[in-house]
Amino acid sequence: MKLRALVLPCLLSAGLWVPAAHAQRQGTLEFGLYARKNWFGESYALANRVGGGARLGFYLLRHVELEANAAYTPTRLRPETTNEDVRVMRFNGSLHYDFPLSDHAAFIFGGGYTYNKYQIRAGGTNNDMGHETGPSGLVGFRFGLGSTVSIRIDGTFDYFSSPDSLLTFPQVEKDYHYGLQAGLAFLFGNRGEGYKSGNADADGDGVNDTADQCPGTPKGTQVNSSGCPMVAAVNADSIRMAAQADSMRMKMHADSVAAAARADSLRMAQEAQAKAAQAAKDSAEAAAKANADRISALEDSLRSARGAALRASLRDSLAAARMRDSLRVLMATPNAKLILAGVNFATNSATLTQSSRFILDEVAQSLVANPDVRVEVGGHTDNTGSRALNERLSQARAESVKQYLVDHGVSADRLEAKGYAWDRPVATNKTVAGRAMNRRTELDRLN
Repeated sequence: MKLRALVLPCLLSAGLWVPAAHAQRQGTLEFGLYARKNWFGESYALANRVGGGARLGFYLLRHVELEANAAYTPTRLRPETTNEDVRVMRFNGSLHYDFPLSDHAAFIFGGGYTYNKYQIRAGGTNNDMGHETGPSGLVGFRFGLGSTVSIRIDGTFDYFSSPDSLLTFPQVEKDYHYGLQAGLAFLFGNRGEGYKSGNADADGDGVNDTADQCPGTPKGTQVNSSGCPMVAAVNADSIRMAAQADSMRMKMHADSVAAAARADSLRMAQEAQAKAAQAAKDSAEAAAKANADRISALEDSLRSARGAALRASLRDSLAAARMRDSLRVLMATPNAKLILAGVNFATNSATLTQSSRFILDEVAQSLVANPDVRVEVGGHTDNTGSRALNERLSQARAESVKQYLVDHGVSADRLEAKGYAWDRPVATNKTVAGRAMNRRTELDRLN
């Protein structure tokens, strides 16, 4: 009992500090190994010993598991001076529910049915002492250790209404067994991302409530990755300056066309074209300078900003401004490459987040304005999970980005989608930060 009093708190404390385990989903398989301490009923005259067992489970629903257990315990009759060895084999089937407590822990409760078989070792042979069946209950905890492994600690209770007369002394009408089992569990097949208290998005801004630092954002408001509104002044200024640059380019183009139409000679047409080209160049340089000034202003604001929400908004606006510069280089440079920073997806799916759509709107506008440019959309993952899963996920995410660009005016024959799984890492997969960098979407110019 002293050992149990020390081990259980240590396991609980360890579980509270480990990384989040991947949560089970419908269709997940669980295999586990465990050590089991048995407390037999008083009428059984059996020594309470430690044994071991294995479990195999299948999740019918996300948190509902059908599980089979088999355990073996070598023990002896009391008093132990008799040297009569007894072997106890416990077989149990149960249905239980995993109730999430946090991102990495869950409470387990359920019930089922138990079959116990007893054998006594005498004369070098095993002789049956009898068997019994009865209902059982289970309560326990699960603590995540990674993407597939977790600690399971369970307490069990078995009730037997008619114990075999060969098993009990004196003969009784009912008795109870208790057990404590602890070990490791391994998840296979359809695994999820982690134990979550929920995936609700109450204000509909595309950021889950668990990560939303600004709940209650009005519907339609542009938000950053923390669920907080973009800085209105910076956003409005960006839109106004972009509109002015577009207006200037359109005006210069119209002037060039009109001048060419009125020209009586090739010289006048060439001069008009030269003026239009220079105007377009000046417009592009003006837009680049304006964007550079905006980036400098955002960097100054970020250095002096206070408050997590404001800093997050400024970082998002700064990323958007840098993205426009990167897009300008991509459109002007053959065979260039661009990582779409900020383009993210819902966990373990190809569904774009709301903040990703704002970035892809900029990409679509740039591609529509440069109809000769062809690009490949590349999907990349880290090395978490199986090879087949990451190949499907990277291809699906690349196709999702391609479809979004097509839906926003880019011709489909200018786009290709390719999933690379984890074959082209840009950082180590041994750290959380490195894996985050490897989960990315890229644009590779094909001409």
